[in-house]
Amino acid sequence: MTPARSRTEEHVGEWKVSITADAPEALFGELARIIAQVAGEGEGEAGAWESLDVRARDLSTLVVDVANELIGRAEANGVAYDEMRDVTLVEADGEARLAARVRGRRVAHWRSPLKAATYHALKLDRRGGEWRAEVLFDV
Repeated sequence: MTPARSRTEEHVGEWKVSITADAPEALFGELARIIAQVAGEGEGEAGAWESLDVRARDLSTLVVDVANELIGRAEANGVAYDEMRDVTLVEADGEARLAARVRGRRVAHWRSPLKAATYHALKLDRRGGEWRAEVLFDV
C-alpha cells in the first residue's frame, strides 16, 4: 500500500489541505496527522487510545465533521491526535459513519491556528485507485 500524501496551501484567512491516499481509511489517518502537526510539538509518550465515532450525511461531509471533532477534542484535551487505527467506514441508510481509535501526545505550547474545517470548496473523489480530498480550514 502506498503511504498517504498531503499538501497544504495558505490563503488569507484559510488553509487548504489536499490529501491523496489509496483508501479512504488512510485519508482520514492523514487528516488526523496534519491537524496534529499544526497543533504544536507533542511531548512524551502517546496517551491512551480513545474512541472516535462520527456520523454525517455522506462521505465528503464526514471529512469535515471528523476534522472538526479532532480540532475540538485536541483543543479541549491539549493533545495532538496524530495516530488513528482500527478505522471502520460505513455508508448506509443515507449516512456515513467513521468509527476509529485515536491517540496523541500532550502539547505544552499550543500553536494551532485552526478554527474549523469548512464545507466551502470541499472535494472528495476517487480517481483510478486513489482517493483525493481537498479541505479548507478557517484560520
